[in-house]
Amino acid sequence: MKVAAILFMILGVFLIVGVGMMSLFGFAMSFDAPGSEHDPQAWLNRILIFALPLLVFIVILVLAWIAFSRGNYIRSFWIGSVFGLVVIGFALITVISSFMTIGQITATNLQTAREEKLYPIQKFLRPGEDGADTIIVFPSRIVAYRIYTGDQNRLGGPVGDLNKTRDTIILDFDTDTRIKREDLSQFVDAEGRRLTDVYGLK
Repeated sequence: MKVAAILFMILGVFLIVGVGMMSLFGFAMSFDAPGSEHDPQAWLNRILIFALPLLVFIVILVLAWIAFSRGNYIRSFWIGSVFGLVVIGFALITVISSFMTIGQITATNLQTAREEKLYPIQKFLRPGEDGADTIIVFPSRIVAYRIYTGDQNRLGGPVGDLNKTRDTIILDFDTDTRIKREDLSQFVDAEGRRLTDVYGLK
């Protein structure tokens, strides 16, 4: 028990140092919001989130050391075992979150593969003198444009996104968009259908 108690206390020191560094970083970052340094509620949140866990670890380490210095190694062991439980808890959380992330990525990839089979990429062209501009509707419901500028160079950007039923383009133009709303009727697909006949605009 003596050796185990010492190991737990060493583990506690590492935890305190690690948590202290993260708390210091988080504490500094918590002042990013304007006026937060004068908000009593924000200060209470900082104390609860950053200072309290560090204080609890320090108290546990002190209690474990006091028990150890008095020769009560079993008591020191049980007090220090809290550090071991914390490490195990962190490890479990990390493993579970990793599996959840992998599961989400897998589900997203499967959904993307299904969408690519059901909804292949569609292209609508606006022929010009030297080349053609293109509106591309992706399986992911993203709608983008490519402007031909010569020498195979193309400028691109977003047009918007399809709605859930895939019959309307929700436009998302910005100041850098080189396609105007009224230009969209000029784009036709390989079957001669206008973009605005296939999709509504919103």
